[in-house]
Amino acid sequence: MVHFEKLVIPAASMGPMNPMPDIKNVSYIHAGYEMTDKVAEEEKKYIGKGMIPTMLPYRLQDGYDREKKPRAFQAAVVENDHVRAVFLPELGGRLYSIYNKDERKELLYVNPVFQPGNLGLRNAWFSGGVEFNVGIKGHNPLTCSPVFAAVDQTPEGEVLRLYEFERIRGVAYSVSAWVREDSPTLYLRCRIENRTDETKHMYWWSNIAVPETPGTRVIVPAQQSFLSFYNADHYILDKTAIPMADGVDVSYPTRIPSSRDFFYQIPDESPKWIASANEEGYGLLQCSTRRLFGRKMFVWGMGQGGRHWNEWLSEKGSAYIEIQAGLAHTQLEHIPMAGRTVWEWQEAYTLLKGDPKVLHGEYGEAVRAVRDCMKQRVGDPDEMHFPADETVTHTKLVCEGSGWGHVEEMLRGEPVSATLAFPKTNDPESAVWLDLLEKGNFPCHDPMEEPAGYVMGREWLEKLEALPEQNWYSLLQQGVIRYAMAAYGDGSVDGARKAWEQSLAVCENPWALRNLAMLYKNEYHIPKKAHEMLLNAFRLKPDCRALAVETAMQLTEDGSDEKWLELYDELSPELQAYGRLRLLRAVALLHIGRLEEAAAILNVDFVMPDVKEGELSVSYLWFELYRRLYAKEQGVPYDPEDEALLRAADEKYPLPKTLDFRMH
Repeated sequence: MVHFEKLVIPAASMGPMNPMPDIKNVSYIHAGYEMTDKVAEEEKKYIGKGMIPTMLPYRLQDGYDREKKPRAFQAAVVENDHVRAVFLPELGGRLYSIYNKDERKELLYVNPVFQPGNLGLRNAWFSGGVEFNVGIKGHNPLTCSPVFAAVDQTPEGEVLRLYEFERIRGVAYSVSAWVREDSPTLYLRCRIENRTDETKHMYWWSNIAVPETPGTRVIVPAQQSFLSFYNADHYILDKTAIPMADGVDVSYPTRIPSSRDFFYQIPDESPKWIASANEEGYGLLQCSTRRLFGRKMFVWGMGQGGRHWNEWLSEKGSAYIEIQAGLAHTQLEHIPMAGRTVWEWQEAYTLLKGDPKVLHGEYGEAVRAVRDCMKQRVGDPDEMHFPADETVTHTKLVCEGSGWGHVEEMLRGEPVSATLAFPKTNDPESAVWLDLLEKGNFPCHDPMEEPAGYVMGREWLEKLEALPEQNWYSLLQQGVIRYAMAAYGDGSVDGARKAWEQSLAVCENPWALRNLAMLYKNEYHIPKKAHEMLLNAFRLKPDCRALAVETAMQLTEDGSDEKWLELYDELSPELQAYGRLRLLRAVALLHIGRLEEAAAILNVDFVMPDVKEGELSVSYLWFELYRRLYAKEQGVPYDPEDEALLRAADEKYPLPKTLDFRMH
């Protein structure tokens, strides 16, 4: 049975999207990596392949805050007398909860709040439940966006189908959910459709959050694992035996000191599954058909930074780990998917219940106990049954996603999916592009109005160039398309530069100036020119938060700290209160020696909503600032090589947990 209801929880506002296109933001998307000599050559085949150079055509979702108010989310509920599963179509189709009614047990980590943090490809991400990550390494670009939700009628009961069109890879994907009338197991059928002639680099990980208790154990049928851990600016991929690694039983997350990814090497002949068990012998068992052969555990670690991240994304006392299932051995890989191809697999989620002495005893015995539970509840994972599409008698669309699937079908002249309907929607972001296709119209916005969205691809460029009259906005968009083409190796960024210069010649606007500034900074490496253009853009649009942040970053990087402080004083009170702009003000004050003023900003009460996973700016600034303050208090010169001075300063001014986001 499938029905819809409201889920009311405290929720932060998503706020406005960033209006500016992503110009060479590679470090934001994909951190670098290195591999130890334990990783064999044949295991490196797809590592690093298919990485993307820009998040275009998506805009960043970085306008969220930390003020939570009650919000009613649309919830799609799939249930029978034994199990109840809740999905959130407004939030990427996230599987929010799986509740076993027979044992009165929740199987997932259920986040009691909605609090975005800077962990996603487009910045915003939230913890909890099961997230379905498709296409690109990292969290789904649509994880904080609405997706379509439809109910299929079949002779075997109702099936919930969640789906969308992913714009970077150009594929349709879906997650269908179903429960048998007499079963406590939730079944999913996942599908990716590449209806183009091109081979696409593909990625999928079902990211499952489960509670971390003091005695939680993760059990998987493997004896070896890839091990990924974080350095200051890149990943290191190694290999280790499990469950014992360096004298530690790493099947217990609370015994692992810092953030780690374990990518388990399940033998080819073994069924594909992973489970978590608490001290009482209860937990979650997830298994799948063989296409989804990868399994992973992620832990935040037991350091102060890892503990803080758990609570930062939820509330005090929260703690979770992730157990995941993917299309590859590791998350550093994209797998080639041939054109005109459909990939499909099934997953099962069910209650793990066993003797705690066995599940927390010898590891091999624990593996056998979980396998026995799987046979009892699911049977052979490769023989799982799901109602076939051919048996669907009626489909009702309940929740609306974006308009991009419909726009893409209009552009291609053929469906993007053989099974999914992408109707015309009320999506304002895609509406202007639909008008271009249907009517040959393209607007000329007020140049102070923020751009509403972007596209990429030669077909769009040709349609814009064919317009009978060009305006500043059509030229701006041509530059964005040319930039994206160049980023993927089709042309040079000079074409983007010329289009933006033409846009400026037609009408002075901050958006072309800003884009040119990013080219001069990131592509031409002429910081003086970037500085000049960014300042001009900011003067035209001083109320744009994203533009203010980029300007502040540029000025504090090139030594123009006094200029940034002058501009900060002219900002609106709303922008002056914004966390990242306050941090950059503290950076400038530190640079020019106004330490006490910087400390008035960076203290235990400082909050920056968009601090990024792996970002060390806050802790770095804290140590730099308070070590200098300590030296000043002692009346001695600040010497960064004086270890005794640094230790004394850190002892007097320890980094507060509220500012600790270190993962290693």
